[in-house]
Amino acid sequence: MINEKWLILGRDLRFKELALYLSLDYEQVIYKYTDKWNEELQQIIETEKPERIVLPIQAPEIPRGAFEGLPSNAVIFVGKSNQSLQQEFLQLKEDQVIYYLQDESYIWLNARLTSEGMLRAFYDLENTSVFDKSFCITGFGRVAKMLAYMFHKLGANVHILARSNSQIQEAIAYGYVADQLIPENITEHDYLINTIPNKWFTVDFYNALEKKLNIFDVASSPGCLNIEEREKLIYTFLPGLPGKYFPQDAADLLAQVIVRKNNELKEE
Repeated sequence: MINEKWLILGRDLRFKELALYLSLDYEQVIYKYTDKWNEELQQIIETEKPERIVLPIQAPEIPRGAFEGLPSNAVIFVGKSNQSLQQEFLQLKEDQVIYYLQDESYIWLNARLTSEGMLRAFYDLENTSVFDKSFCITGFGRVAKMLAYMFHKLGANVHILARSNSQIQEAIAYGYVADQLIPENITEHDYLINTIPNKWFTVDFYNALEKKLNIFDVASSPGCLNIEEREKLIYTFLPGLPGKYFPQDAADLLAQVIVRKNNELKEE
């Protein structure tokens, strides 16, 4: 067993599975089912002095001085940071912070799991086939590309809407119908799958709707809606699909990148 203390936190099931995975090789792995920083975590840092900390994908707000009790060789694995966390990182060396979501292999494989999770959620919620249904997918990043590929292969009519001309042209080159993300281009679809992580769906988009629109939002918080009235919408926010539907696969993927990054530290 490797003598290295780990502290893992996260309500997403993949973090529980990650803790079980790591406990096979590491002497002490502490897992806490929480997405928020609290007194118990602070006490663990001060008494157990973990050398590795894995934070949830959406990092919690961190109080000032939270990491002062960590050993000098401690490393923190971060998904998405925030202002309070960045402030605390100023007290750490650059190689003490690893952003696991920036690993290319993880990003693409997680995008595939997200796409499969979206398909599973669609079947659960709609009880219908995707074949010959009209899907508008917003954005054309990694998740959108995997979604477009998967839904197209299953016979869906896929229409890409993006804000960037380079993404539009790329989608066209892949053989998809693609246009600018503007209000008049979302009116004729059965479903919209959002992958853009900001509140772009304004009142102009809402007023352009000629019929009820079903939106599945797989982007991270806060989602795409920037309106109060929702009578013409069926809106479903679907964060963390890999952890919800495929916790073991998602945990294996997360564990692989974290263990690999940890091993790379030892080689330096």
